Amino acid sequence: MAGGAVLAATDVRTWLPYAAVAAVSALSGLTALARPGRSRPGPAAEPAGPPPEFRDATAEDGRNTSARTSRTESRADATPVAPGRSVYEMTRPVRPVPVQGLADDPPFTVRAAVHSHVAHIASPGLLGTPEAVHIPLTGHNLLLTLTATGPDEVVLRSLRAEVTDRPPLRADGVALARPRMPDLVMSADLLESAQRAVRAYRRLRSPDVAVLLDHSPAPVLAEAGADTALPLTAAPGASATLTCAPVTDDGRWVRWRLTAEIACAGRVWRPWWDLAVTATTGLARFSPDAAPTPAPVHALYPDHYDPRAPEGQRAPSETDRTFQVVAHTSRDGRGVLEMPSRPEPGPEPPGAAEAIRRADALTRTGDLTGAAEAYRSAAEAGSGQAAYLLAGLARNQGDLDGAAHWYERAAARRVPAAYNNLGVLAMLRGDLDGAERWYRRGMDAGDWAAAVGLGVVREKRGDEAQAEELWRLAGKRDVPNADQNLAVLYERQGRHREAGELFTRAAEAGDVQAAVRLGFRCHEAGDRDGAERWWRTAADAGSADGAFYLGLLLVSEGRAEDGERLWERAAAHLGTPGRAVARTPPGPEAGTTYRIGAAAEPGEVYAAYELGRLHWERDDHDAALAWWTLAAGTGHVDSVFGLCQLYLNVRGDLAECLRWGYFALDIEGVPADRVAALAAGMREVAEQFAGAGAYESDPGAAAEACSLAAEAYRRLTAHDSAHRPAWEEAVRRLVALAESSGSPRARQQAASAAARLRATG
Repeated sequence: MAGGAVLAATDVRTWLPYAAVAAVSALSGLTALARPGRSRPGPAAEPAGPPPEFRDATAEDGRNTSARTSRTESRADATPVAPGRSVYEMTRPVRPVPVQGLADDPPFTVRAAVHSHVAHIASPGLLGTPEAVHIPLTGHNLLLTLTATGPDEVVLRSLRAEVTDRPPLRADGVALARPRMPDLVMSADLLESAQRAVRAYRRLRSPDVAVLLDHSPAPVLAEAGADTALPLTAAPGASATLTCAPVTDDGRWVRWRLTAEIACAGRVWRPWWDLAVTATTGLARFSPDAAPTPAPVHALYPDHYDPRAPEGQRAPSETDRTFQVVAHTSRDGRGVLEMPSRPEPGPEPPGAAEAIRRADALTRTGDLTGAAEAYRSAAEAGSGQAAYLLAGLARNQGDLDGAAHWYERAAARRVPAAYNNLGVLAMLRGDLDGAERWYRRGMDAGDWAAAVGLGVVREKRGDEAQAEELWRLAGKRDVPNADQNLAVLYERQGRHREAGELFTRAAEAGDVQAAVRLGFRCHEAGDRDGAERWWRTAADAGSADGAFYLGLLLVSEGRAEDGERLWERAAAHLGTPGRAVARTPPGPEAGTTYRIGAAAEPGEVYAAYELGRLHWERDDHDAALAWWTLAAGTGHVDSVFGLCQLYLNVRGDLAECLRWGYFALDIEGVPADRVAALAAGMREVAEQFAGAGAYESDPGAAAEACSLAAEAYRRLTAHDSAHRPAWEEAVRRLVALAESSGSPRARQQAASAAARLRATG
């Protein structure tokens, strides 16, 4: 027998609100949903069809409102799927049971309803019935409501239970109640159904009568006043309700009949109800530091009746916090994150393995063009692995569009890692919706790295609670960046002790970013030796951030040569200008760095800038230009403006100065005061080239500089209308300079600038 998984969020005051989020039942025999610690074949990236519809919850108009974790498309046939597939939100916990044996029109009504928090679901046809079968777990409520509709009182005199059959339990899924909305709802398609489940939830009643179905012979629940709960009397026009708790330890499908004896106005009726129940099977309690332990339903839901505690129901305990979110039901209902239903990659076409080996060999020799062609031929023939490797080659060359194309091809061939990398690419583009979609796909394939990425998305959307939960769970599985991100979050929230513990744990486990952060913490605390130790640890592990900050420390202490060597080591990873695509904050503010391929680490960029500044101070302008060019290519603002100054004032190269000036305008997040300074500087340069300064008169050059000033003011005006007068003045001056220069290019620039000004009114 395999245990099932019960998900619940942690760090809450009680476990009960979250026990229903996450039960993943691993039923015995044919009802096994999943097996802990093992992988099993699963659906394709886009499954052919969802499981059959279950009527776990039905609206008044008859529409299915079952909150499945599967895809929402309907399917015409009702062919049963293999047992043990889906986990359902229980949005209709109270289910009426039809009464039988009341052929005439008695002067009363009697209704039975099953109220349960956990039930096994068998699809139509699976148990030989045309409808889905709902099999509640032991200890639930069976509510009998008697209403006198005539002028006489009605008396329920006795009840008798009889087990009619004990066939093997077969089921397609498990339906679970949800007491409250959780902090963590991993799948977007669960949110609405979870809300319906919460609205439908109510606690079970304490039972008046326990129905002990395992007793032999068949138990008589009450007869001739032997049970204090009976007789049950309903006065004329009134109702009375009796609450029973069916109890069994039998893990089979226990079919049983309840027969009542009802008297009214000198007559006796004996109606009956055909019912079903089963023992707690396949449920388990999970702890982060211990193996799963079996958990009966009354342990997971304390209001379910426990025959071993007949004096009363166990209340939720503040200390009962062993539940963890250890699983994630997939969108198609066929897999979970902790025990993933990993999709098998698509079969590789003939010759793909040889093509990949050839491409790998070409990559090692530096023939990237040949390697790309070899990968492409295999990928176009249907190789998911080749598509994945080709995508990596493209991203390393800064071709994000090409990388996305081939990662999508790999994802279509069910290569799980492709989903996560598509999420990373979407993050680089600022597409949070796309990133979340791909990260969730990766989670459904069992990839905890995708859970870390999803945490970043949720944090950016202000959902720190869910980000914390995802990172905490991933950290327990030693997923890179999980502890680091969680520690940064804790520090921002003022939870410094917890942050320090996580940073230390992550750093000791080899997380270089955590080591960098620990260096900052030590430095801020005045622990100079600790700062050097952790930054050196990171630098020795290849971290450019660690090398940069260690170099900064040494330079500040007068050890310039040692610091310069560290900076050169860090900046050497930067590559050629234009290859870096990531723009991330410096180490002190960084949680996750979305680095793909040639994307620059902050330490690489800052090291190159500081080297440029160091050489500028030494009047080694060639070296300064080289290092600043590397840093500026990543979008480093100070390096860009440094190049503008160097080209204009040292090299006398206005064209290069203007090229980097326009580049500055294209960098996201450049402070408005820097753009305003650029505009004012270019306006001054234009005046000097127009004959009002030290430069030799050159109306064409003056117009070029004035054109950049006008463009800078235009962009400033888009965010602050106070800059409009300066924009208008720059455009008027540009038109005048263009006319005096006689340059066709200057006239074209002036006409374009004037048109943009008029277009804004």
